[in-house]
Amino acid sequence: MDGIHDMGGMHGFGAVDAAATESGHEGWESRLQAVAFIAGAITRGGIEQIEPIRYLDSTYHERWILCAEDRAVGKGMTDSATLERWREVFTADRQAQPPRTENADNVARVQAMIDKSFSLPPAESPTFAVGDRVRVKRMRPEPHHRCPRYLRGVVGVVEKVAAQDYLPGTRFSQNLTEPVYTVRFGSVDLWGDRTEQGEPPYDLFIDQWQSYLEPPGAEPEGDQ
Repeated sequence: MDGIHDMGGMHGFGAVDAAATESGHEGWESRLQAVAFIAGAITRGGIEQIEPIRYLDSTYHERWILCAEDRAVGKGMTDSATLERWREVFTADRQAQPPRTENADNVARVQAMIDKSFSLPPAESPTFAVGDRVRVKRMRPEPHHRCPRYLRGVVGVVEKVAAQDYLPGTRFSQNLTEPVYTVRFGSVDLWGDRTEQGEPPYDLFIDQWQSYLEPPGAEPEGDQ
């Protein structure tokens, strides 16, 4: 999604702290992931519904919490008044213990989601092949999508025809799928030559849906 929820390539936010996005450093992070599974909040689309100011003021894991809370309230699993009451309790006493319930069905459901693995089907009638040069379209989609702004207008090389996958921003019930390609982009093409700053050139391998791509000789579509 374009907007504050996609800060990839945006200036003014400092260096990315990769460690801050890793889970498992503290026990509550693992519990948070379990809550997110139960609430059905493990979607980027859900996180993109968080108000921009609230989003910026939150850490990576806090955004998961906010998304899980919003989804739980929306599903009637709890209500805003109960959540606010518990915020007040924990603000007053950080050692306070939340109520504990045992639900074997939820435990089994979370375990099944963690253990589940699946493979995407092969791409159907892909337009591009391994070795083809492709350009990411200059576009500004309104719904949820998976095309970082810093890629738009940049030419890369198809490294792999990865699979057929659902188009981001659509519902599974619509059954809209497209070929997905792993595309290799050069850091110099993306951000310029930074050798003098001590950063040698490198490659990035990024999966992109077919509708995001066009031949490099095509007339560019739209504005970035």
